[in-house]
Amino acid sequence: MEKSELQRQFSFRQLLGYNAKLKSDLLNLRHDYNILQRQQENIINKEVTIRTKELTDKIKTLEETHCIEKRDYQSQIEVLKKELAKKQSIIDNNSENSGIPTSKTPIGQRKHIPNTREKTDKLSGGQVGHKKHKLVKFKDEEITDNVSVVPPCCPKCKSEHIGVLETNITKDETDYDVKLIKRRYEFPECECLECSNTFRAKIPDELKEENQYGTTVQALCVCLTNEIYTPFNKTVKLVSGITDGQINLSEGYVIKLQSRASGYLDEFINDCKKHMIKSDTYGWDDGVIQINTHDAYLRIYATEKVSLFFAHVRKNEEGLDEDGILSNTSESTTVMHDHLLHNYNDKYRFKNVECLIHLIRRLKKSEQETSHDWPLKLKKLLSKTNDERNKLIDEDKTSFDKIYLEQVNKKYDEIISEAYKINDEDTSNYWFKEELGFIKDLDKFKKNYLLWTEDFSLPSTNNNCERNIRPVKSKMKISGHFRDIKYAEYYARIRSYIETCKRNGINIITACIRLMIGNPFTLHEILNYQDEK
Repeated sequence: MEKSELQRQFSFRQLLGYNAKLKSDLLNLRHDYNILQRQQENIINKEVTIRTKELTDKIKTLEETHCIEKRDYQSQIEVLKKELAKKQSIIDNNSENSGIPTSKTPIGQRKHIPNTREKTDKLSGGQVGHKKHKLVKFKDEEITDNVSVVPPCCPKCKSEHIGVLETNITKDETDYDVKLIKRRYEFPECECLECSNTFRAKIPDELKEENQYGTTVQALCVCLTNEIYTPFNKTVKLVSGITDGQINLSEGYVIKLQSRASGYLDEFINDCKKHMIKSDTYGWDDGVIQINTHDAYLRIYATEKVSLFFAHVRKNEEGLDEDGILSNTSESTTVMHDHLLHNYNDKYRFKNVECLIHLIRRLKKSEQETSHDWPLKLKKLLSKTNDERNKLIDEDKTSFDKIYLEQVNKKYDEIISEAYKINDEDTSNYWFKEELGFIKDLDKFKKNYLLWTEDFSLPSTNNNCERNIRPVKSKMKISGHFRDIKYAEYYARIRSYIETCKRNGINIITACIRLMIGNPFTLHEILNYQDEK
């Protein structure tokens, strides 16, 4: 065999062996590949599971966070709704559901005139059967002036030759005429016929100038300023007008009269203080006034016959102590007020009675804000009780019988218990806290709210004081604010005198004339005026 053929065969067997080896390696590699592939798949599946769990947890967390944020937003929206409702409730305050005076009614809104009387079907004006009031005919001896009215001519022939036959028709008229007086006082030199001493009468202080305005003019100015509430410049114009321009005052003079009139009232004011302290019952209240565009306060203490005003820059305990009335009132006196918590101070000894009208306003406010029916029930109970009280007073009764009072107290307690329950069930109401505070007040001060039911000598309302405070609101509308606290104090003192005189039937011009003479009516004279008259 040739060498070349042997070489080829050897090479072929080598190749077969090499091929077999490659096949074996390939099988091993495929096996390893399958193992690695399965490992890779396991690793990938494990990683996917882990990532999926992480993403699921993250999504869940985000969803929960979103819900919390959503709930937070909803909670904030509810808070804002409640806040808005509270602001609206403040806007809706008026004289029917709060102590806001009618003078503060915003422009464009209907003014609420305080009136607790129930509306009836009767027409306004005079009622059928009501006696007509008119001026009566003068008696002959009362006539001061006669005017004969003769027609200018005959209505038939137009002749001017007319003779008067008889007077069988008369009509009376009441009028007045302003007479200007230019009075001169003479102070002649006199001689004593016993000792030959020469002297003159003392010139009064009110005649210290060469010429001055008389006390009637001064009294008219004080009356116009403090009773009619005309501004100083209008007072000047009015006096000039009614005297046909013969009396022309200056505004400065009218302002000076305020100080002068106030200075004459020291004794009167002190007597009024003593009267209040010794009274069985009096009420007090205060209202906002303006002093040089800033808020200040006019306070009143009042009995049926006496009104006493004070002006203060601030509404605080210091001012009350300065008045010297509450702090000196004894335990035998009952003080009426509009739920002024300062009155329950431990340093005071008097008894407290709460104003029914003020309570009814608060009940109406609570009913409007919550839509609960317990305020209406309590309002009806108290109003009915007050009506029954007035009927008994007309019959000269002094109190309810014991059984009736027990029924009123029992019904009151039932309504308060119901109020607590309703309030507890409606905590989502924006007025929840205010209502709860109101209910607690009704519970805590029940004795004071119902004291007028036990004693008919006590007033059921503080209207006596509120009516006295109201005129200063009219004064500020007409005349504007006070220039300084001292002018408010002048007004308070003069107003105390005028109002007290009015309450006791004294003509205010007469009262002001006495005042400007420097000899005002004393409180004793005022209180006994009708008896002495």
